[in-house]
Amino acid sequence: MIIFFVGSPLSAIVRAKSDEIGPQAAPKRSTTMALTDTKIRGIKATGSRFDLPDRDGLVLRVSQSGKLSWSLSYRVHGSGSGGGARKTSLAGPKRRLQLGEYPTISLAEARAIASETKRLARSGIDAAAPKLEPSARTVSALFERYRVEHLERNISSGPNVVKLLERHVLSRWADVGLANVNRSEFLALLEEVRTSKEMPVLTPKGRETMQTRGGKGSAAEVRKWTRAMFQFGVEVDLLPSNPLADVRNRDRQTPRDRVLQMEELRQIWSAATALAHPWGHLFKLLMLTGSRRSEWANARVDWLKAESTILEVPAEQYKTRKPQVVPLSTQAQAIVRSLPQGNNGPFLFSTTGGLVPVSGFSKAKTQLDQQITMQKQSLAISWVTHDLRRSMATHMERLGIEPHVIELCLGHKLTGIAATYRHYGYLPEKQVALQRWADELLA
Repeated sequence: MIIFFVGSPLSAIVRAKSDEIGPQAAPKRSTTMALTDTKIRGIKATGSRFDLPDRDGLVLRVSQSGKLSWSLSYRVHGSGSGGGARKTSLAGPKRRLQLGEYPTISLAEARAIASETKRLARSGIDAAAPKLEPSARTVSALFERYRVEHLERNISSGPNVVKLLERHVLSRWADVGLANVNRSEFLALLEEVRTSKEMPVLTPKGRETMQTRGGKGSAAEVRKWTRAMFQFGVEVDLLPSNPLADVRNRDRQTPRDRVLQMEELRQIWSAATALAHPWGHLFKLLMLTGSRRSEWANARVDWLKAESTILEVPAEQYKTRKPQVVPLSTQAQAIVRSLPQGNNGPFLFSTTGGLVPVSGFSKAKTQLDQQITMQKQSLAISWVTHDLRRSMATHMERLGIEPHVIELCLGHKLTGIAATYRHYGYLPEKQVALQRWADELLA
């Protein structure tokens, strides 16, 4: 502490500075004071609406006519969107809860409600959240919202995911309450899915047939999409947290690298010739175009353009959410033009006259393998339908076709600089590539 005497040079300087600044202002006192019952009883209407704050976000609103009502402003811990300021990422947006009218709700009662609401908010619970009926908090209800609000809007393979969840999750958990789902129950469900078994499956015609379902691949997909569904439940406030979040994938699949040799591909072509419509034609088109099987299985008459020389898969039906244009070789055009016309619907490959698309690939693949064996041409190593795409790409490269053209023939997105600067469709190059491939396959 510094002390100086009156009359000293320092005191003169201090007095001069004090004169320049003016008299020292008294410290400000807060104008916000807690309400009392006496103060509330003395409130008069002013003809305009105004708020009287109490404490901790509690406010008494006075209407134009003098009507009094309580409200509370608060933030729920952990409900922020993240990525912003710490306050936002932790607490989320400010919310307002109407508590009721005064004097029906007294000052003491309003403070008690406010205190409990704030306590819950600090624990991540929103007292203002709508109270759902028990039926709205079942796995079935969550699945329905996930299907409508996410899968159908955003996922091109949504119908397949719906079938997967219906078959393996809804069949077991449809009426289970979300609060009763836990990690151990989910692990037990995955263990069941991991074991392949014969299951009843409905065909597009509504007939029930027994087919093999399950296995490690199915378990991996069930884990992936069920966890995603429960995370969606968190995002739409059906769940406070995801009980399946830490369930890891125990069923990692080794990527397939099977490439069919030209002689093997020609054996498959020969066997497909012996299959009845629609399967023989369908397998041949898969071999000629390298398309995914669902693209031809779900193909419609109006997807054929330019006098059936091009197949154009609409963006909403394609995996990349962009239209895929497949120029058809002369061999593929001949097959397309030979297909019988359906009178009942738009689908090219159908057993119901075009009413519904063809289904039953597993059974058809078995018939194809049996036909290969009957022709005494059994392949040295087992194969799956998707191997046809990989085999086409590999042999195209052997023929000297540019890698980016091969990728576009397969319907893959270009990446890196190519994706940024190449907006050319490469249709002529794809046409030449697929024609060269067809000529090589049928040489």
